[in-house]
Amino acid sequence: HKMNIFNIQNLKSPTLENTQQAGWNIETMFQADDFLYLGSTRGMYIYSLENPSLPEYVSEFVHWESCDPVVVDGDYAYVTLRGGNSCGATESGLFIVDISDITTPVLAKMYAMDGPYGLGVKDEKVFICDGESGLKVYDKTDIEDLELINHFKDIVTFDVIPREENLLMIGDDVLYQYKYLEDGIELLSKLNLE
Repeated sequence: HKMNIFNIQNLKSPTLENTQQAGWNIETMFQADDFLYLGSTRGMYIYSLENPSLPEYVSEFVHWESCDPVVVDGDYAYVTLRGGNSCGATESGLFIVDISDITTPVLAKMYAMDGPYGLGVKDEKVFICDGESGLKVYDKTDIEDLELINHFKDIVTFDVIPREENLLMIGDDVLYQYKYLEDGIELLSKLNLE
């Protein structure tokens, strides 16, 4: 429920600079431009980083109680909600939230999912780790009509990290590496982590 802000000017000796309330059941943090987006089981909290040592609350987007990772790209925040677990919800989905007016985030579109965990964005693609339903890759050019361009069904997926040259994905004790293609992604390698 609290946010601890560390000064890392001296990386060998970081110092705690501030502690403040952050929201309820914070699960994820994502920084974009001068804002910090906190994903919680009750919604997404937005803080200004104008003064990084003292983030200031700006607004929030409230949703049903659910597990909630968040990533941001431009005027949109992408939020996955996973139901059927201890987070409280029964439904699962991808929420696309319009944050063009940072003080008033509004739901732009919702897509049903089976049981999503982590997600990531890179250029015009959004990557959804949909648990036992595998890795889904969408073209997000038109948020009103996301186009599924890849679906890797035979894997259990948990989280992705879109890097500049490749995509890293973790699922069921395996680390996967994919290369970006113009119309999707392709598996480069996998490493068993057992």
